[in-house]
Amino acid sequence: MTKDNELFTSMPVGKAVAKLAVPTVVSQIIVILYSLADTFFIGQIGDPNQIAALSITFPIYTLLIGIGANSVIARSLG
Repeated sequence: MTKDNELFTSMPVGKAVAKLAVPTVVSQIIVILYSLADTFFIGQIGDPNQIAALSITFPIYTLLIGIGANSVIARSLG
């Protein structure tokens, strides 16, 4: 049994979920902080249209990153 398969075959469910969930949560917090910083600095300009543009594009950006990350993870796991 390879080390990659150990997570899915012999590790307890709670430990396996934690091992997969913690990096995901940390990365999402980093993305949220990045978005908040961008929104803050663009908000300093005072143009509501630019904030509206951010409100539209950030969810799309996050979705595209999520799709790309899922593809990379799936390919690396085989």
